[in-house]
Amino acid sequence: MTTRAIVLAHRLVLEGGSTLPSSMVALVRRTLTSLYQVGVQDVAVVDGEHAEELLQRLDVGEFTGMKVQCYSNEGWRQASGSAVLAVRDFLLADSGPCLILHGERPLHKEALAALCTTQLGGHAASICVSTAADSSLNIADLSEEFKVVLRGGRGNKAKAVESMGLDIEEYDAIFTGHALVSPAALITQLEKLSNPSLEDGLSGLIQHGGVFMQMGRIAWPWGLANAAEVEAPVSAILESKQHPEYILLNPGPVNTTPRVKSAMVHHDVCHRDAHFSELMVSLNSKLRRVFRGSPEHTMCVVTGSGTAAMECGISSVVPRDAKILIVDNGAFGERMHEIARLHEMNIVHLRYAWGDQVNPDDIERAIEENPDISVIAMTAHETSVGLLNPVRAVGEICQRYDALFLVDAVSALGAEDIDVVRDHIDVCWGSANKCLHAISGAGFLSVSPRTWQKIENVKPRSYYLDLKRYKRYAEELAQTPFTPAVSAYFALDAALSEFLEDGHTARIAMYKERNQRLRKGLSALGMEPFTRTGNESHSVVTCCVPDGVTFKELYAALKVRGYVIYGCKDVLSDKFLQVANMGDLSIAKIDGFLVTIGEVISELRAEKLAVASIHRGSKRASA
Repeated sequence: MTTRAIVLAHRLVLEGGSTLPSSMVALVRRTLTSLYQVGVQDVAVVDGEHAEELLQRLDVGEFTGMKVQCYSNEGWRQASGSAVLAVRDFLLADSGPCLILHGERPLHKEALAALCTTQLGGHAASICVSTAADSSLNIADLSEEFKVVLRGGRGNKAKAVESMGLDIEEYDAIFTGHALVSPAALITQLEKLSNPSLEDGLSGLIQHGGVFMQMGRIAWPWGLANAAEVEAPVSAILESKQHPEYILLNPGPVNTTPRVKSAMVHHDVCHRDAHFSELMVSLNSKLRRVFRGSPEHTMCVVTGSGTAAMECGISSVVPRDAKILIVDNGAFGERMHEIARLHEMNIVHLRYAWGDQVNPDDIERAIEENPDISVIAMTAHETSVGLLNPVRAVGEICQRYDALFLVDAVSALGAEDIDVVRDHIDVCWGSANKCLHAISGAGFLSVSPRTWQKIENVKPRSYYLDLKRYKRYAEELAQTPFTPAVSAYFALDAALSEFLEDGHTARIAMYKERNQRLRKGLSALGMEPFTRTGNESHSVVTCCVPDGVTFKELYAALKVRGYVIYGCKDVLSDKFLQVANMGDLSIAKIDGFLVTIGEVISELRAEKLAVASIHRGSKRASA
């Protein structure tokens, strides 16, 4: 029987910054009580910064014969793997199996006892899982829970674990947060990663076929508590504002939900305090999942628009003795080229006409003709024309030629299929105020581990937008180098939660459905699309201005009715316009817009016919 356990309480600090919430302390004590009842004798509780206070408040004196020690984990801002590594000596003091438990998740005594008496044999770990079928729990929200796929399905007698992750869509069970591990095997896996969670370490063991499972019920209300009702209070606040309400059909900023709006009403926070670090830890974890990054990917958040993130990425990674290839088929490709020129980089400019598709063969040819190209940059969704570029194909080329791949995903992330690992993207930037449905003011970058090796000796070109500076602050302090737009970060955190609750597949399907409805409706009004390549985006429709009206007239008339559309840039201006389906935009609102724009076009044409008729009559009378 296993008699040693590690209780992870390292994130208790995140529940209250500088205080230990009584409710969380009570949950940890409940876990200790269960361990005592099943005969565990030696326990290490890992806290953030409150080890002495926590030990005192746990009141462990009544656990006769059980030794309880509390350890501080200075890396509390990092994932749960840091807490395990903080008690490495305790874990490795005995080669026998050790329990590792998330401290706020009491397990039913029978299941815990079964886990304690499990024989690992030749396996590296056994994890306790639960399902809705074998539990009386109401699992309301699983977006923050690790899903488990069993080899052969739920009825498999061998009970081997095939995979585990946060964003698995078809799964057999949920990890309860309780595991029996072989110490040396787990430590080896955790030490391979830069910022791992316990679950990342277990996933590494799973890849080697070393994890099996047992069923067990948990003893706490699984899932998030019901959120406070915010829609009515938010509506009441908005009614007091002088600024009118519009349905935004421009490609960012976008309409947001009451939940996102309410996130901006918060207690004042110092950006150098632990309270703000709590927020940054949350953002880091959620952004990694949205980008589909690995535990080794770094997330850097920059106060500014998507262009700030763009300049941060480009200016920070190009060596002065190498070239950057800019792939340009629209306004934002041109913007990347302008940034590179401003920083006096050595540029190879692969330029297409607006609306032309990028050919990956052209990129490979450019690399062969310029072997000193070390960085390739392109947009995932060229918003100015509404086209998707071949990110995956170009990523494979960059991988073959060992070039860093930079991708502008500002208007793609959240609506299109972006995966920084699968697509070999080294630096990928996005913005809060487009398809993630947050507000303006926050940009962010996902950076691959190999990027840092390649740019170690690249001198900064910018003080504010130095990517390595953001990495240092993010990883060491869970903060930003400069004063951030704190409220925008809170709004982004809420919007990311909404996205992850829906999941990638559901959000992408939603965008496809709404965009298709918009395209069909506009085409029926004679507003034909600018391109018909089959690679159009799912968040923007670029279409011609209807005959008989001007964009200026159409914009003004629609705004009076409560809708804001968008004018095209540069070579497309006046002849084409854009209608975006980004943000909190229901099918009913899209249908309402289509009806309204049809009415407006008819009215504008009728007005012009009437004016022309009066003009002709006036001419005849004067003759």
